[in-house]
This record gives sequence, C-alpha cells and structure tokens, in this order.
Amino acid sequence: MDPLGYVRLEPLYLDFYVYNDDKKFKENMKNEEFTNNATNSDYIVDDLPEITYDQQGMIRNNSIRRTMYNPTKSSSQLSLATNICNDYSLDSVCCTKRTLHTFSHMWIVENFSTYLEDPEPIICLSSSSFSPVSGLSVSTQWRLVCYPKGNYGASSNYMSIFLEYIKGEKDIKAKAEYSLVNRKCELTEIRKDAQFSVYKSGNTRGFINYVKYDTLTLLENDTLDDDKLKIYVRITIMDDAITEETKYQEFDECETINFTTKGLEGLVRDFSQLLNTSNLSDVKINVIVKSFPVNLDIDNNNNDPSYTNTTSSDYSGLNGHHSVKSHIVQYNAHKLILSARSAVFAAMFSGKTLENNTNTIEINDLKPETIKSMLEYIYTGKVNDIKSSTVELYRCADKYQLDDLRLQAEMALMSSISIDNGAEILLLSDQHHSKDLKQKVIQFIVNNLKAVTTTDGWHKYVSCVPELVTEVIQATTQE
Repeated sequence: MDPLGYVRLEPLYLDFYVYNDDKKFKENMKNEEFTNNATNSDYIVDDLPEITYDQQGMIRNNSIRRTMYNPTKSSSQLSLATNICNDYSLDSVCCTKRTLHTFSHMWIVENFSTYLEDPEPIICLSSSSFSPVSGLSVSTQWRLVCYPKGNYGASSNYMSIFLEYIKGEKDIKAKAEYSLVNRKCELTEIRKDAQFSVYKSGNTRGFINYVKYDTLTLLENDTLDDDKLKIYVRITIMDDAITEETKYQEFDECETINFTTKGLEGLVRDFSQLLNTSNLSDVKINVIVKSFPVNLDIDNNNNDPSYTNTTSSDYSGLNGHHSVKSHIVQYNAHKLILSARSAVFAAMFSGKTLENNTNTIEINDLKPETIKSMLEYIYTGKVNDIKSSTVELYRCADKYQLDDLRLQAEMALMSSISIDNGAEILLLSDQHHSKDLKQKVIQFIVNNLKAVTTTDGWHKYVSCVPELVTEVIQATTQE
C-alpha cells in the first residue's frame, strides 16, 4: 500500500483468443478462479493488438502480451487471484475501540399479591436508584418502574416493567434484559431489548406487556418466594468510539505472525511439560493430609496412587489406643522457578534453611489440590479452574506472596459472594487485609442482613468476632 493510501495495482498477464464470427475475445488464463469471476465490464484493457484471422476464423496471438487492470479490486484480492506475493511496508497503524459495560440490579417487591388485590386500577412502583460500579458511566443513575396490574395501554392481565434513566451528564446508548428470579434461584420470563437505544435523562423504556400477572401467583410456577417478586435487570451500556493515537512501525508482510504471542504460548507449553514430567526437579513439596483416627488393628494400606507415603501418629482416646493416619501427597518442582515467582520461596532457598538443606518443603495447612493449582500458576501463569477452591487458593496466594494469583482469586470471590458464604468471605477479607473485598462483602451483607445473619456461617465465622459485627452494624446505620 502506498503511504498516501492508494492501492498498487499489479499487472495481470493474459492470453487472448479472438473469434471471427462475433468479434468477441475469450480469456484463456491459467488461474481458473480468476477466469470464473472475470467479466469484461470489470476491467480496463490497454492497447489491444491488431488481430488477423485465418481460414478457421480464429488465431492465437502469442506475439504480444497486454496488461489488464481492475481499478475496483483491492491489492489483496489481486494477489489472491494471481498468486502474486504482495510485499509492502506498513508505516503506521491506529485502532478504534468501543467498550461495552454491563451491570446488574435486583429489585425485591415484598407482599406482591397485595398489589394485585388492591382496588386501584393502576399502581406504580419504583425501585431505589442504582448506578454502574465501573466504567465511564458510573455517575449515571437508573431505576426500575413496575406496574403490577399493567400500565395504561397494557393488555388485560399483563404486568408492565420499565427501566428509567434518572440522571446523567449525557445521553446514553444502552439496552436491557429483564427477568424474574424464582424460588429456585432460576431466571425466568426473560425479555431483552432487540437493539441499543439512546436514553436521554428522564427517558423510560421497557415492556408494557411483560408477563401475565395472574400466572405469577400460581404455586406450580414457583415465581414468588414467600410472596416476594424478585425482578432482575442486566443493563449493557455502549461507550463512544475512541481512536487511539497513531503508532509508527515497519514490518514485512511475510513476518506478520505475532511472534511474541507464539513465544509465550510455547513458553507456557514447555513449562507445563516441565512441571508434569518433573524433569531436572531439585525440590520436593510434601503436602501432609490428616484423616480421621483409625484403630491400629485395621489394615492401613492405601491404593490411591496420588498418595506417595502414609504415616501414623499414636494417641490414647477414650475407647482405647488409636492413631491418626496421615497421607503425604508429593509434588516435584524446581527451586529456581519457585524463587523467581515468589519472594517467600526465594527467601526459603537463599540461606542455610531446613528446606534448602533437605530439598523438601512440608505443608500441612493447605490441601493438595490447592498446591497443585499454585504450581500450575507458578509455571504457566494461569489456573484452569480457579472457582473450584477460591477461598483456599486466596489464602495460599497470600501466604506465598503471589500477588497476581491473589488478585485473580479475590476477583473470583467478589463475583461468588452469596448468602451461604458471605460470612466466611468477610472473615477471610479481614484476616488478609483485603479492603476492596471486605467493602464488597459488607455491602452484600447489609443488603441481605436478615438472611446472612441467620446462617450457620455467620455464627461460625463472624458472631464470635465483635469487631466484624460492629463494622456490619455501622455499615447498616450508614445505609
């Protein structure tokens, strides 16, 4: 491509056959694909030679070759048609990006059936305002509007639901998806906008005929949970397009493969193989797993291949002489790689420590699968299934100062906060001094205070820590 943006046209060399009967020429080209797609109107032919005819009415003129150009085809299409190598230099490049931000909100309407029994024909309910937690539209405010028995113009027995753009500095391009959460925590009655719409401040959009309200109260539908209607909305905001500053570079088309990406992929593959095959390993990680007490007379053989060693510790219980059975799950690793990835391991192997002298690390406060995930992260930079043991992996990352892994686990915890695990995550965030995680889980607990404080987790993890209880109470009063 020319620096000014013009497409360079490559010459196509053609052999012509000319027929005496209709004076039309037929292209005889070696490239079959180009022959099938070419038409006379698509091309400009320069300086056709004089044609002479023989007794058969046709002669092939091989003495002169002419050039045919296609001014409407791109350079890449020409090279595809003619198998010509299209070498060019790229002097600069820029990129235009557009970001989509998605956020969600749940609105719980208690005693919903009473609104259906209300004698008023039109009842309008509004949620409190809410805003995105990130992105360029964090200053915007939204709310849901519900007409339990339908708005004016709604069909008979239909509930209406709308999204209102309350306040913002500019018009917003957005679309919404509405659904109801039944007592099984499943999304039902999903309705979504077909396309993005421009929301001006004060605009309201939604579905006037959302769902038949008389079906919501049927027990077999499981829609109402203790006569509570849970309305869930997911909103996607489209930001304006942004064109980045032009970057100047030069490369050959034959070298356009992203060697940086390919190199990293190869590095991850090789290090993963190094971990799995234990080649040249120089340190062993023994994870001690204690199981329940067993009687010494019982056969303690273990056929599980993942356990490499079994030990027993004697103790005297009320019912006689017993032992605690311990399994050791062993992993092989490399001191150099562990030290490069973790400051804790670097300190462990830098002096005359027990681990450095014995080439063995003993761990008794974490599970084997957690250590396996940690090693997977150390060697490859990623964890395939971080959600399977997020809490323990978070503790592990904090213990060995693996900051990126800790951040990944923290993000996974934020997205998995629930009524059942909220108390445990609160205690975890307090123990490991995670301000963002703690703020997030406290806000969740405040919004679901009654449900969380009645769980076993609350009494097990939080109620015995007065400081945490106080923080939750203070957050509640601020609300």
